[in-house]
Amino acid sequence: MSDTVVIIYNGEPVSVPKEVADFLEQDRKREQAQDKRDERHLSKSEFETVLSWWSCVRRPVEDAVLRNLRLENLRKAVDGLDDQGQDLIRLRYGSDLTMEEIGKIYGVSKMAVSKRLKKLHEKLRSSVT
Repeated sequence: MSDTVVIIYNGEPVSVPKEVADFLEQDRKREQAQDKRDERHLSKSEFETVLSWWSCVRRPVEDAVLRNLRLENLRKAVDGLDDQGQDLIRLRYGSDLTMEEIGKIYGVSKMAVSKRLKKLHEKLRSSVT
């Protein structure tokens, strides 16, 4: 297994593989170098126009990489749940059923479904962070 590194992302520490941290650092340096080149070659007003347009349409690589890592960690955490936990998650978020509809399937109250989902959320949150 590769080494993990803690990076600060949006003010919060996030654990990522060293390769990902290295990739993000290289991408940050590349963006800085590009910004410097742009600044040298464009007048201030043109530069501001390009930056305001570009920031609206581009999605930073960091966001995409970290989002994918979080999704992968979440998938693994859901796979680690027992069968009933996985079913509850699938019904609520995959099939988009209400808690009342899920309660009818399991023969329990809406409140019981809510409590079970809350416990699952806590378990998933602790295993993903």
